[in-house]
Amino acid sequence: MKKVVVVGGGAAGMMAALSAANNKAETILIEKNEKLGKKVYITGKGR
Repeated sequence: MKKVVVVGGGAAGMMAALSAANNKAETILIEKNEKLGKKVYITGKGR
């Protein structure tokens, strides 16, 4: 089984983790902020 570690829970990191998981890889997503996609959320002004 493939193992993948993605560092960074921004838009690209979340998509990379999703793609790896969809391809049957054991996937770990590491993010330093308290929630994933925080910068994406801020960019959209919370909408």
